[in-house]
Amino acid sequence: MPFVPYLDELSLGEGLPRVWVEGLAWDSRKVRPGDLFFALPGSKYDGHAFAAEAVRRGAVAVVAERPLPGLPVPVILVPNARTALAQAACAFYGHPTRKLSTIGVTGTNGKTTVVHFLGQLLPACETITTVRVEEEGLSCVTTPEAPDLQRIAAEAVRQGQKFLAFEASSIGLAQHRVDGVHFRAAVFTSFARDHLDFHGTLEAYLDAKLRLFRMLPEGAVAVVNVRAPVEAVRAAAPKVRLLTYGLGRGDLRALRLREEKGGTLLLVDGPFGPKETFLPVQGLHNVENALAALGVAWSLGVGWPELRERLSTLTLPPGRFVRFRLSHGAEAVVDFAHNPEALARMLGELRPRARRLLVVFGCPGEADRGKRALMGRIAGQIADLVVITADNPKTEDPRRIAEEVAQGVCAVGGLFTVILDRAEAIRFALEQARPGDVVLVAGKGHERRQILAQGAVPFSDLALVQELVGSFSK
Repeated sequence: MPFVPYLDELSLGEGLPRVWVEGLAWDSRKVRPGDLFFALPGSKYDGHAFAAEAVRRGAVAVVAERPLPGLPVPVILVPNARTALAQAACAFYGHPTRKLSTIGVTGTNGKTTVVHFLGQLLPACETITTVRVEEEGLSCVTTPEAPDLQRIAAEAVRQGQKFLAFEASSIGLAQHRVDGVHFRAAVFTSFARDHLDFHGTLEAYLDAKLRLFRMLPEGAVAVVNVRAPVEAVRAAAPKVRLLTYGLGRGDLRALRLREEKGGTLLLVDGPFGPKETFLPVQGLHNVENALAALGVAWSLGVGWPELRERLSTLTLPPGRFVRFRLSHGAEAVVDFAHNPEALARMLGELRPRARRLLVVFGCPGEADRGKRALMGRIAGQIADLVVITADNPKTEDPRRIAEEVAQGVCAVGGLFTVILDRAEAIRFALEQARPGDVVLVAGKGHERRQILAQGAVPFSDLALVQELVGSFSK
């Protein structure tokens, strides 16, 4: 239940009518009687055009950036409807993040895994990840809209949770979805090209991520990968405690790594001194992710004995570095690697393990076209065979997307084939694998649907690979 159900109590301005508000809505199709509707401008659709529909469905008032004459309900004009939505959501749910130790995790890659690890290292910790967003059908892809975020935080308070960790994406930050959140810590996992279709430039992309650190109060903790823009974070948040982490360097560093069956043995050196520990995960990027979560938990008061025990039982989120052994000795790996940095790191991780390395991937439609050839180059340089397929083409022609990826593969003399049907592409790659080979199926990880021109259809890389591996064993 909300805490402040009256319109004039939602931080939207002075002199507002005392209208009872049952809920907050920003999608006219989901408005229920008693809701306050926010007309959000967007790249494809403008919420102002749907205000009348929202009122017909029962909205008791509309928050807008321009006049909407003729509506039979109050229209509250604001400079920025997204900022107003975030402010109203905080008030509507009683500012729940003030009652939690809240951690925001940003970065090009690693956000989901770090938040997932925080949920295991911190006691009574609520988490919001990309995986949860898809499973529960929440708004947006990574960071939910402010009402969903604040609702989950309020539920966490009622359930007695002490911590809240969530992914703060660059788009979510730029669109003010996390405005009003009270943070105790923030993490910057990595920085590389992504989402330039939205941000336009790398500088704007970085500035969006730095918004998270500008929101930190004095004395909060910023945990930053040494590969991320450390000095930019320091300039954005000069009054916070900065803790860097990395492989072999940083305030918190991993030394003497040795991969063992089922995990990684390493020496963690940091403010608590050198400590030998075992992580039941593999991959250098996952060691980094564990260091990030460890740095937050340590900074927020969890002792080393508890941390060491919890580190030894960490599990990865669904769709991250999931390994399958084929009966004839080849291996298949499913991972969410969906941008140049992530694909390069996964392929680099697998290259020494493989006699031949095959990769199946595509690039999404209606997104950053510049990364398609770049990802093709990366795959062509590292893998022995690149199987280019469809990712989530949406309304774009999947063949044109594949051709742009193929240009990158050709530029480095790589070997490739194009099979647009994703299921057939995965089947083909697994059939080509021989003993000692590794097949990486990249790009969708945990996702359980594929978005085509006609809409979303059920599809899971994980489920398909598991099914095919089982059939090959018979």
